[in-house]
Amino acid sequence: MADTAVAGLRLGATWGLDFPERPGERSFVAMGGELLAGAPGDDGQHVPGPSGPPPARPLDYLVVAYEAYDAAPAGLAAGFLADACPGDPRAFSIADQGIGAPFSGLKVLDRIHRGGGLSDAALFVLDPAAGAVLALGGTGGWGLEALAEERAGEAADCLPLLPSAPRTSYVLGDGLRDLTGALAAAGATVRTAESGHGCAGVWRALRGALAAAADEGAERLVIADRDRGLGRLHSAVFARV
Repeated sequence: MADTAVAGLRLGATWGLDFPERPGERSFVAMGGELLAGAPGDDGQHVPGPSGPPPARPLDYLVVAYEAYDAAPAGLAAGFLADACPGDPRAFSIADQGIGAPFSGLKVLDRIHRGGGLSDAALFVLDPAAGAVLALGGTGGWGLEALAEERAGEAADCLPLLPSAPRTSYVLGDGLRDLTGALAAAGATVRTAESGHGCAGVWRALRGALAAAADEGAERLVIADRDRGLGRLHSAVFARV
């Protein structure tokens, strides 16, 4: 059932990368390093080259979420990233939850924040084909409004379960691609994740939705995906603050 979050945890920035050259051959440590090298600068643009900066604010927590296992282990990704990022963050990984792992990571960080134990955090979402980072905490233009996990055997079962409100934009994963037409016909703006990006897909596509939100008049962003194997619908709602 839906787990409504108290206003507080905010999305400050997000970015991501595709890993098309050697899918399945990069270690999670290497993926994390490449994502740090692609972190946005102060002007919001990506910083080129392998020496780009990590998130600028000292972190309290860092979570690594993934669906597929590390195909080329080269150490503990969470520990590597904790050492590479500013501050002295507590770091851990979340796995064995299918495409729901990043949503669970977001839920854990939200609860810690609401308990007063977190000012700044980073969520790294890793897949052999793509990765994404969410910079989270007490600042940012979008606040986490709700998280939900529901049983859903087919994509059609998910349509009535998705949050709906005026001025809502959707970012849908592979498991919900069939709903694009119905939502668009109802007047919603819909983006879909790149096929084959696994649990990172919707989070990789989130940056585009955020960049276009002002022009599209969006006041809420719904990020959702369905795990076909586990029969679960996962969704997160961010509202403009």
